[in-house]
Amino acid sequence: MNRKYSLVTFVTMLMLLVAQGAAAQMYLPVQMASGTVRVPQADPVPWAESIEQANTANAAYARFFFQDPLTSDPWWQSHTVVDGSGGIHTTFFDTQYIYYAHCAANCGDPNNWLEVPLFAVDTSLVMPTLGVDDSGRPRLMFYASPTWYEHNYYYAECNDNCAENSANWASVAVAQVNSYSYPFDVGFAALDNQDRPHLVYPQTEYPNYGINYLTCDAGCTTASNWYTTTVVTPGLDPDAMQLAFDPNGRPRVLGYDTENDGLMYAECNNNCSTATNWGSVALPISIPYLGAYDGFALRVNAQGRPRITYYDGADSSELYYAWSNDSPLMTTNWHSYTLNYPGNSDFWSVDLALNSQGRPAIAFATDELDLSYITCTANCETNSPTWQQQFIETDADLEAAYPIPPSPGCSAPTWMVNGYPSLALDAADNPSVSYWVRHGQLCNGGSQIVFNASSIRFARAGGSSLPTAPGSVIPSGPALGVINISYTFTATIAPITATTPITYVWQATGLPAQTHTGRGGSDTATFTWPSGATGLKTISVSASNKAGTAHGSKNILISETPIIFNHWVYLPAIRR
Repeated sequence: MNRKYSLVTFVTMLMLLVAQGAAAQMYLPVQMASGTVRVPQADPVPWAESIEQANTANAAYARFFFQDPLTSDPWWQSHTVVDGSGGIHTTFFDTQYIYYAHCAANCGDPNNWLEVPLFAVDTSLVMPTLGVDDSGRPRLMFYASPTWYEHNYYYAECNDNCAENSANWASVAVAQVNSYSYPFDVGFAALDNQDRPHLVYPQTEYPNYGINYLTCDAGCTTASNWYTTTVVTPGLDPDAMQLAFDPNGRPRVLGYDTENDGLMYAECNNNCSTATNWGSVALPISIPYLGAYDGFALRVNAQGRPRITYYDGADSSELYYAWSNDSPLMTTNWHSYTLNYPGNSDFWSVDLALNSQGRPAIAFATDELDLSYITCTANCETNSPTWQQQFIETDADLEAAYPIPPSPGCSAPTWMVNGYPSLALDAADNPSVSYWVRHGQLCNGGSQIVFNASSIRFARAGGSSLPTAPGSVIPSGPALGVINISYTFTATIAPITATTPITYVWQATGLPAQTHTGRGGSDTATFTWPSGATGLKTISVSASNKAGTAHGSKNILISETPIIFNHWVYLPAIRR
């Protein structure tokens, strides 16, 4: 039998877990947890050979557990963000508490993290969502049911020593909802460009299905400072909504349309407390009910343009990437293509980030139950994109780092990287990701799967003690040009596991050199040749880090006026 176990078995187990969690959500009120601080759990090395086994091609990542997997039992969703100083913040939950973890620097080392249980919630649908303001202070939004008849969305904030004592946090219930308005993933809330908190949840009062958009401008730990705008989405029944803001603080919402088994998109561009200023559209994207709620992600680039990754209903084992560069409320302005990377159809889950160049990066669990990381390096919003793949962690990596022997009477123990990743990039495009892992074994003669360990796992790029040098750097750009016109060239390094930051040095024939430091896996440079500087020019670029340097070059032909190829050349016919 496959040690990863079967699709049907996992779906069955998931349904049982959800049913058990839903039954446990209704009783105790939300309350502050104790101030106990924990340190995340480093991987033990039970025997010397595990060090060598764990140093696979994925060893550019530091990886550890947020809690001891033998004693913890978290739900699968977590949320990780990187602040402007490079500090990392993560939240996750189990059926008792919401946890908050923070690291200010050198976050590949678990000893640099602090972790604290914040709120006792005793529920299975918390979905805590983090935002971090410009000062690096965390803001938390979550859902809980303090009684069997009361269902609330909450806001919490902390301004100092936030991972050291839960007493430094203040919280408030900001909306009471019915039992059908709970969130399905952690994307339902976000901070805008002025660090103001917002969240969205479904409007489920027939026939006015749509969006409830909650906003607070100041004093957000006072419930009366929150106000709600109810947006009707005609013909659409949005659920599992995700909220993002463009650089101007304008909201964009992506949701699962339960009426039409597809995705819907909504946005507002001014005075968003007025419902009529919102627009919505059904996207030309089909997604089945099963697995839909974690099977898509929304981000907005620096130009305010939406980017989406999703599992498509027509081919649910593969991921897709979609975008709109103009008027996204028109379906004809949306485009997509398959990424051709099979995902984990047991646990459809995916997360999307945009790097410093605005290019997409995606984390997801594969059908082999490994955690994959793919990045687009060129032509991302065209029909001829270039993507690269690496593995953040495989089950073999985790098995080598933390082997668990089978229980008496059981066999085939194995770790499974089930996914539910939360992906964040720092200023140098280094990925940090939190994700859910479980350990299972076959018991009772192989007829029963017993899960005997689970945790939220964290991985940080650059964790290897041996940095990875760039193997190559490939510049791309135009082949023809004219004087006094600016041309931009892009350099992309390989492998994508090369240790960052990268220093790029550009040199173009006859022009001053350009040095760009602190960059990620790609860089751009712009050159302009003056009058009289015609002829074949060479653009050379080097990419360097502390491990080594790679070089690349390309040519461009510069002329006084544009070269137009409009002449036919006739060759004599030769009979053989």
